[in-house]
Amino acid sequence: MTKLMKCFFIIITLFFCGYSNGNQVTKPVIRAAVAEEFRNGLHSKYLQYFADKLNVKIEISTMPFARRLLQIKNGQLDLIVGIQKTEDRQDEFIYIFPHYELLSHRIFTLKNNRHLIQKYQDLSGKVIGVNRNSKYFMPFDNNESIVKFKARGVLQNIELLKRNRIDAFMHYEESTAPLLDELDLSDEVVKSVYQPNIEIRHYIAISKSSALNSRLGELEKIVENAVKNKDFLNIRLNHYAQMNIKSIVQ
Repeated sequence: MTKLMKCFFIIITLFFCGYSNGNQVTKPVIRAAVAEEFRNGLHSKYLQYFADKLNVKIEISTMPFARRLLQIKNGQLDLIVGIQKTEDRQDEFIYIFPHYELLSHRIFTLKNNRHLIQKYQDLSGKVIGVNRNSKYFMPFDNNESIVKFKARGVLQNIELLKRNRIDAFMHYEESTAPLLDELDLSDEVVKSVYQPNIEIRHYIAISKSSALNSRLGELEKIVENAVKNKDFLNIRLNHYAQMNIKSIVQ
């Protein structure tokens, strides 16, 4: 290879490296936040999904939920995931429709004991496994007559249930049912007769001050296609599968 050719290849290489770096520098940046304890959690993965689809960089900080809402309202954050639509928030930021996730809290128990919980009042005095830092529904969360065991996660709750250390546990059906199938326990661990009649719709919302306002139609299409393709469900299942593997190893 002649010196001239070597110089040519060096120049071409530097040009493309500079072009690539230049694109990276000028890539738009959006800001979001999650709870400190979920820095690498499910919502962070959802946020990264949206950033990838929008072809933007995302900066994810950590802060409590109430502060996230305030910063979305003030334009200090661009978007938020895992938010429920309420009337009092109607004018504070922009919801992206449709909802990207529909979840249902369900009570699981051993098959032989499923009839022991036939109404909400039957939970009184029983030991119910819950996830640390999770909220379920108001009467249950505030009911001190129900003994709540704060487990590391759904896998520990399943093990405690099998050993009769707890009477039942509560978790999202959308995550628990596939896990029970995977563990070949779907005939042993089942839903109790009584179930809370609560569906949780999760939305993505953006600040009214965000540059993402110009991409509302694109965001709606991203959510619509993701729901159709079950992208969020797959992210959820893969996330909890990884967590369960870690729990087993530990």
